[in-house]
Amino acid sequence: MTFLYELFGRLMYYLYELCGNYGLAIVLFAVAAKIIMLPLTIKQYRSTQLMQLLQPAQDVLQKKYAKNQTKMNEELQKLYQKYNYSPLSGCLPLLIQFPLIIGLWGALREPVKYVFGTEEAFESVSKAFLWIKQMTLSPVDLFKAQRISPEFLLSLIFPILSIVLTLIQQAETNKKQTGSQNDQMKMMSTMMTVFIAYISFTFNQGIAIYWTMQTGLGLIQNWIMEKFFPLNIEPPKIVKKGGQA
Repeated sequence: MTFLYELFGRLMYYLYELCGNYGLAIVLFAVAAKIIMLPLTIKQYRSTQLMQLLQPAQDVLQKKYAKNQTKMNEELQKLYQKYNYSPLSGCLPLLIQFPLIIGLWGALREPVKYVFGTEEAFESVSKAFLWIKQMTLSPVDLFKAQRISPEFLLSLIFPILSIVLTLIQQAETNKKQTGSQNDQMKMMSTMMTVFIAYISFTFNQGIAIYWTMQTGLGLIQNWIMEKFFPLNIEPPKIVKKGGQA
């Protein structure tokens, strides 16, 4: 993990040098990560669209061969191959988020070591961003030090935003999934939500800023894809029992 911490720490430092603001550097990091992951994200979105297209035919095959699991799997594989679809392709970008979060978390947890290099360099950096006075403190840290204070209440904004946007994104994704794939995505989504909630409240506020930006940009990106780049593929013909289409 040290390699990830050092890598993301270096990237954070270059972005800080570029903009001169620690909080803004995290925002730019989120934008850069979203751009880097764009090809995978587009593939995930296309996979979701394709699954919606294939779902009626898949349901028919599952009912038609309910008593013959081997035959059902063969027919489903033929359907997937015909449309170049992989049931697991939608999970890949979600899995890639974990090392991104862990790497950034490690770098931000020890910014002196991984981002700025020396205590003197770190002390000269302003820790304020928007309404946040001290980005290196978590909401839990502020609560322990100040209990219910204005600074503590303001520190809850980004963590709450990160969780709300994550739930919205997951609801949008899950409603387009069905069957076993939906079960897998729901399980992964639940794990991700719990993970994000935990680190947003217990680790420094830069993590919540990053995830809020990442998720917000993802929702905008999905809206653009759905609005302006719909999937134009003719759906498979559904042949029911008896040979009727």
